[in-house]
Amino acid sequence: MTSGRAIRAETLKLLSLPATYCTVLGTIGVAAVLAIAFSRQGVSPVGYPQAGFIVLGVIAATSEYRDGQIYLTLIAMPRRIVQHLAKLGALLIVSVPTATFTVLVGVQVAGGPWPDAVGASVHLVLTSVLSAAVATVLRRSVPAVAGLLGYYFIVGPLLRDRVTFAAYLPDAANHDLAAFGDAIIVLGWVLVAVAFSATMFHRRDA
Repeated sequence: MTSGRAIRAETLKLLSLPATYCTVLGTIGVAAVLAIAFSRQGVSPVGYPQAGFIVLGVIAATSEYRDGQIYLTLIAMPRRIVQHLAKLGALLIVSVPTATFTVLVGVQVAGGPWPDAVGASVHLVLTSVLSAAVATVLRRSVPAVAGLLGYYFIVGPLLRDRVTFAAYLPDAANHDLAAFGDAIIVLGWVLVAVAFSATMFHRRDA
């Protein structure tokens, strides 16, 4: 199977999951509601909607482990690194338009600055890829979602006000939407996480 066909197959599998549509629509809906409710406070289009992109990344990475479908996938595509990257490519195909629409809804309703929308969209997409990498290592959806949500919404905010290195952690752009500056920090974490998850996926049994 070629890389292009692998990406197409992974995209079709991701789009066949009801959880994918529930997560995408729920994330956009929550972003709109929060923007309306807190428009005067200038609520961030990244903050709470970020949870939806964490869940989306975990779904993309772990859905095949529940019923053992991963074994059939690896028979069809034994090149594991290509398979892993194809899964992440399929996630990008879904998360990029979802992030763009989510941020645009938030900015349009809350009246935020449009230049920040690009950085916010990039951050949400990178968050979904980082979540997929972590979930690939854990291979189970509940621990992955619980751990990532615990970090982004509890541990990260607690560290942010107490230690200086917190500005370089993956949730940095959640605190300050300085567009590409924070997105580059997150990109570094994403590259490390993807490399580690690809290594783990390649070396161990499915």
